Amino acid sequence: MAKTAFIVMKSPQELDPTHMVKRLADRSDATMILFEDGIYQALNASAAERLGKAVHEVLVSGEDLEARGFSSSDLKTGKKVGYPEIVDCIMERTDRTVTI
Repeated sequence: MAKTAFIVMKSPQELDPTHMVKRLADRSDATMILFEDGIYQALNASAAERLGKAVHEVLVSGEDLEARGFSSSDLKTGKKVGYPEIVDCIMERTDRTVTI
């Protein structure tokens, strides 16, 4: 199956992206990239647990995390990354990108 990067920009109150991920990719081939209010997916314990079961990697935009007053120590899942690593994931490590 194709390696897929899923981009999420909505909070867990607005969207549970795991349903779409499960339909389009195997866990081992899925990476979640969180931008804007999507970073709350990695800060909320129940949403973070769902993400951990749906994808093998969670990348959290460091700029969006810091803009909302959080740091990497606040994350329940995933890791804080900069734009260069996000671009590398999308362009080099995955075959397709899906914005949810």
